[in-house]
Amino acid sequence: MRKKLAVIAAVLGIFSIGFNEVSAKDMEITPGYYDVDFAKYDFIDTSLNTIQFPQGSASFEPFFKKLDTLVFENRGKVRILHIGGSHLQADVISGRIREHLIKEYPGASAGRGFVFPYSAARTNTPASYASSYKGIWDKNKNVQREITKQLGLLGIAVSTSDPRAEITLLLDKYNSEPIWGETSFRLFGFSDSNNVEPVLRIDSMDVYGTLDTASQSYVFTSPRPIDTIQIAFRWSDTTKQAEVAAFIIDSLFKDSVARADSLARVADSMRLDSLGLLPSSNSAEQAAADSMFQGDCEDVLDTNCLNRDEELYGAMKDSSAIDTVPPRPRFTLTGILAENNAPGITYTNVGINGAKVSHYFEETCPLFEKEMSYYKPDLVIFAIGINDANVEVFNDKLFREDYDMLIKRIRKVSPKTAFIFETNNDSYRKVRKRKYVQHPNGEVARKSFFMLADKHKAGVWDKFSIMGGLGSMAKWEKADLAKKDKVHFKTAGYQLLGDMFYKALMQAYFEHIANLPAEVPVAEPTPVIQSPELKLPTPQAATPQTAPVAARSNPAQTQTVKSAPSQATTVPIAKKAQTVTISTKKSTTTAPQMPKVVSAAHADVPMPKVLKQTAQPSQPKIQVPLKPEAQEKK
Repeated sequence: MRKKLAVIAAVLGIFSIGFNEVSAKDMEITPGYYDVDFAKYDFIDTSLNTIQFPQGSASFEPFFKKLDTLVFENRGKVRILHIGGSHLQADVISGRIREHLIKEYPGASAGRGFVFPYSAARTNTPASYASSYKGIWDKNKNVQREITKQLGLLGIAVSTSDPRAEITLLLDKYNSEPIWGETSFRLFGFSDSNNVEPVLRIDSMDVYGTLDTASQSYVFTSPRPIDTIQIAFRWSDTTKQAEVAAFIIDSLFKDSVARADSLARVADSMRLDSLGLLPSSNSAEQAAADSMFQGDCEDVLDTNCLNRDEELYGAMKDSSAIDTVPPRPRFTLTGILAENNAPGITYTNVGINGAKVSHYFEETCPLFEKEMSYYKPDLVIFAIGINDANVEVFNDKLFREDYDMLIKRIRKVSPKTAFIFETNNDSYRKVRKRKYVQHPNGEVARKSFFMLADKHKAGVWDKFSIMGGLGSMAKWEKADLAKKDKVHFKTAGYQLLGDMFYKALMQAYFEHIANLPAEVPVAEPTPVIQSPELKLPTPQAATPQTAPVAARSNPAQTQTVKSAPSQATTVPIAKKAQTVTISTKKSTTTAPQMPKVVSAAHADVPMPKVLKQTAQPSQPKIQVPLKPEAQEKK
């Protein structure tokens, strides 16, 4: 069993937190090792860092078996969807988990998943990649009161009728080494009159896709793996596109000259220049250059500033020059799915600042299910709830009903999807300037998450309790892990939470591995069989997908049959069965394994304490009453 866990550790790069027993040899096979000293974070309860299953983990078997196929046989794709609000749009906690699952084991990536040019919507791009744009775009998000565009899985859309429009996504922008190499892309979007077509720009060449009218998407295949997605938009009337582009450029130039002259006169009279309020001459160029965020907000997690910047942009974006341009074709984009043909894990984060559970309903996101049908997640991690509970009076019954509706939508597309509920973080409510009070709704929402997990046979990662419970956010802020708004975390805090979630998820998977049969059982075993012509029997249930069973059950002890006319070969079988000694003339047969498995499987690798604990069937559980009313009566 130690070797079996060593194999999994080598593949997925499991890390240990706060254990001094981990040796240097352990760290050699655990590239994702993160040593966190929790002595200075004594308010964090690491003993609760587990995935709890109120109704057992049977519903996770399809997800775990897909992981088995990937880990032991290097086949298949495992898709994970993490959905929430501003925590997920920033993609720091989810990016950390993705880093553990993908970046730490090179070659285990099946693609980046869904991405979007958030900069074109004047909002923060996820921290794991960058986006930029050209032209003028307008947006719609599922949190807005007035929604005029059809939204999909991501809950956001941008539209343009600008002939100069382009978008660029730099997937490896913030990676020290490139990890993404995408070959297939599905761009979800549509033209009002089918007179605009997106093209993929590779090496200054236009790669045209195939229109899939059923899904309102365009499918592209790259001639080589790429980590930069550049999309341009071609009008069917190319002559008109060139003419309108020239007209806009000329008009904007004249308009900018007039505006600059007017602004200079105001500056002379009011001396705004001495106050530093005048924008620089190249401010517009800088705004579209990079893109963790295109605006005046220095902090990507400052949602109040983001909202102010969006309102300012909405008031300024429509210039008189653009209004004079005649009607022209329009294209709406709702998301891009980037993948490759390699086996591995795809991890998609979905989040909109301020989103609640109901913001992903059919009324706001009618294309949600259609777009998800091309992703079909094996695991969905729910992190929606902090905005639902950020009210004075929290209707927990309605909150659970909203989740029931969202889960129903997901199960229409992927019936066997496993679910994990992430309880809300502790937070404070602002009552007046610089005055915050503890928000008891975090505990109420926590109970609702456990009730939902019990109903839907899901797992729960109790972030609220792990943090330290009610009032713990102030301690996280004091430890420089949380922001002053006492709702959001700083980068270090998000990364710490991502580390802990990954550890809890892998511990649940290791428990699944620990319960697998150690060896392949042999029916009606006999002590010793001597026959020079006897061949090793093949299980009747073996198929190309399940064979070799022995290797999948125990990769550290690969079944081997050597040709030796005068010698016998010993085949290990189940613990209760006896050893069967046979002789055969067949050549050696080994199971396909992932690259780093082979060397680790034959080494006696001492395992970290955290891995040893995974063999224990029990886990600490929180007693959460499923009926709060009954507790009140007591």
